[in-house]
Amino acid sequence: MIKTTAMFSAHTIHVLHVALRDTLIFLIILFGALFVWLKSGIYIDHLHFNSYEVDGLYIKLDKKLTLTAEHILIPKTKKKPSFDRVDETLDRVKYLLTFFDYAELDKVDFKNKHYKVIFADDVLYIANEDYEIAGNVWRRGHVLVADISLFYIKKENINIVGKLNYDLHSDKLILEGKYEAYNITGRFKAIKEGQTVQFVVNSDTFSDLKTFIDRLPMHEAVNQWITQKIEAKAYRLHMLMGKGSVHGTEFTLDPSSLKGNALLEDALIHFKEGLPPVKAEKIILNYDKSSLFFDLTNPTYRQREINATVSITDIGKAKDTRLNLDMHFNTRVDDTVQKILKAYDLHIPVLHKKSKSKIEVKLSIPLGKMPHRHIDVNVKAHVGKGNLYLGKLKLPVQSGDLAFRKNILMLKNIKLKSQWYEGTVNGKINTKKKKGDLLLQLKKIEFKKKNKTLFRLKDKKIPFSIDYAEDVLVNIPSFKLKVRQSSQTLKITASDISKIKPYLKNLEIDIDGGTMEIQSKDWKTFTFKGLLTRYDCFIYDNKVCHTRVPCSGTIRPEGIDFYAFNKRLHYNTAKSLATLKNLNIDLQKFLESNLRLKKIKNKKKSSQKMVIRGKKSNIRYDKYTLLTDAYTVTIYPGNNTIRAVGKLGSDKVTFRKTGKKITIEALRIHDRMLHPLINFNGLQKGRYTIRLSGIPGKRMKGEILLDGGILKSFKAYSKTRNFIKSNKSLSQIQDPGLTKKGFKIQEGKILYRIVKDKVIFDTVYVKGDTATIVGKGTLDIKTKKLNIKLAVQTVRKLGKIIGSLPLLGYILMGKDNSVTIGLTIKGTLDDPKVNYSAAKEILSLPFDLIKRTLQSPAHIINTGKKKKPTKVPVIEEVTIPKNKVAP
Repeated sequence: MIKTTAMFSAHTIHVLHVALRDTLIFLIILFGALFVWLKSGIYIDHLHFNSYEVDGLYIKLDKKLTLTAEHILIPKTKKKPSFDRVDETLDRVKYLLTFFDYAELDKVDFKNKHYKVIFADDVLYIANEDYEIAGNVWRRGHVLVADISLFYIKKENINIVGKLNYDLHSDKLILEGKYEAYNITGRFKAIKEGQTVQFVVNSDTFSDLKTFIDRLPMHEAVNQWITQKIEAKAYRLHMLMGKGSVHGTEFTLDPSSLKGNALLEDALIHFKEGLPPVKAEKIILNYDKSSLFFDLTNPTYRQREINATVSITDIGKAKDTRLNLDMHFNTRVDDTVQKILKAYDLHIPVLHKKSKSKIEVKLSIPLGKMPHRHIDVNVKAHVGKGNLYLGKLKLPVQSGDLAFRKNILMLKNIKLKSQWYEGTVNGKINTKKKKGDLLLQLKKIEFKKKNKTLFRLKDKKIPFSIDYAEDVLVNIPSFKLKVRQSSQTLKITASDISKIKPYLKNLEIDIDGGTMEIQSKDWKTFTFKGLLTRYDCFIYDNKVCHTRVPCSGTIRPEGIDFYAFNKRLHYNTAKSLATLKNLNIDLQKFLESNLRLKKIKNKKKSSQKMVIRGKKSNIRYDKYTLLTDAYTVTIYPGNNTIRAVGKLGSDKVTFRKTGKKITIEALRIHDRMLHPLINFNGLQKGRYTIRLSGIPGKRMKGEILLDGGILKSFKAYSKTRNFIKSNKSLSQIQDPGLTKKGFKIQEGKILYRIVKDKVIFDTVYVKGDTATIVGKGTLDIKTKKLNIKLAVQTVRKLGKIIGSLPLLGYILMGKDNSVTIGLTIKGTLDDPKVNYSAAKEILSLPFDLIKRTLQSPAHIINTGKKKKPTKVPVIEEVTIPKNKVAP
């Protein structure tokens, strides 16, 4: 048994020995064969284990392993990747990779992505559809270090080269290096601590901004403004920094953390379509708090300096994003600058030719999709010498300040000065409604024509309004003036001329009030139409003296054509000629109110004159009226002389005024001219010669020569006739011829004087067919009181009846047996009283006259000596046209 046992044991040992020998020989042969295979390379078409699949696996050994695979499928795992033992994992991977000289996995499918992995020269390369990365990773204590030689983001065409340090204990990752993206190269640095990531980026100089801006998450309008409005030869990003947070594989940027600045060289900014660009040597872009600021260095617009800053605010808020322009001008506000302002719908009404203005324009333009896109405008300007335009109204500005905000243009201390006026304007204008209320602090306004002042106003506040929505309308309430200017016409309306009357000087047509409308189409020729009023008047017809004068006319550089009363009155200032038709003129009032001879006689040349021509028109001077078919009045202001000649049929009258003295002479005129001239119609159907001279209101002398006619139709005549007829004693005497039809005149002469308001009849002589009348007396013009003494001589003998007359104390007997009766006429013109006059009172009449009357009545008229024309007394109630308002 022991032998058997020993034999079994030996056999067992032998078998074990043989087995061990054979196994060792097999392993030696197997590993020898595997080594030979590995040296030659082993290719496995398909390998499957534990849900892993490998196709086209190739392994070769040459000092180190070479491994390739055409396709590897890695199954999904429910376990989340963990970095808790990443250092040990990295060590195992690094140790495993030490056995490989080269490894290439052409297609690795993992989580629906396709990867390509290459390991060579201690560099690991991994690529998929999104990126390519290559580098070397190692561990330095508890810090993982990666030298990334390639990180290419395919979609964005970004290349990154850099180093990565990851502290396993603090979970802090630092990545820094260089990048190339969007035709831009530069450097970057990113730090991750926990879930927070901070980064900073800069760039080298580049020339393509649009590609970069297109990649940034910003509003389309902002993108378009930056990429389309800005051009530069070179760009450079000095710094862009920010931060965000990482949650899993997603990164969320904090927009408020972004800050940055960049440089643009040789830049152009196209602020507005249709305008040339603004040029700048450089632009510094600063980004902070969701706003982008443009700082321009030496900006110019069409070779003109312009200080401008630009900003885009609230970029992260689409509805609130605004473009802000801050432009400063210190230049002429000419067409070039105006074109900039008008491009933004800014109508700053200033235009300069030479001087400069300081203008600050601030615009806030919405770029987002706002319900109501409203541009905020704020303009401040200190203007220099130039023109201020309110519509078509041009104001010559010396200096002042303008401010514009919310459609309101404020004018502050705008100093105006022209050859006619000077003052300061303040107020505000609504540029949307094109209306404004302004206050003019007038220093002076003065209009002159040929060195003669026509209008003067000084030191007055004048409020006025302006409306230039269509035409330009200026309303000056204090003067009742409106001025309307359109593209074709200028219209001035004065609704109450009395408001400006105190400031009108040296007008050739004097007025006190009324209305007037003046128009012009070329600023050279003006037409006017209106109704003028006067407190006194010099134009009348019938008994109406016109204080209201409807008028029209034309004003030209050479003079004025003035028409009134349906062109019955025409005055041409160039010719100094006034023409009247069917209108009468009071020459004295005309001269007093219009020419003011006393004031201007030293300023006029004696050769200058004014002519008045009338047709079917009367001339009145003081109380004297010349009734004419036609007349010509020539006025010489230089020597204060007036000459007038009037005709009525064959009658002719002349008038002359030299200084204060007047002379009137009419030779052998008829009733029609006589009656208005002497304001007396008791002389009829005769021929008359009148001479009158003197100073009205002081002393005048007159002479009237009678040739034929009759004496009738006035109250004193009627009362005398009735007195003689009703007296039985006088009726027994031969009738002196005082009939109802009148007293027939053969010849006569009246000499009189007018002293102030009293008419003194020095001589009254009237010879008739049946009697001769002589006398003298007075007439008070104001009280109309009469005191006339007359001697009425009959030419028939009394015969025997003389002894029976009871009136011997009242008559005188002539050598030719004629009888002279004495009468007195007292009372008033309206109620004369006639009575007897004692014989001794008859003798108180001029002695020579009575003597010659009694001796030789036929030779009483003394015609050998000419008398200067003197004024005829008013011996009947004078009907003078009174001032009335013309209908």
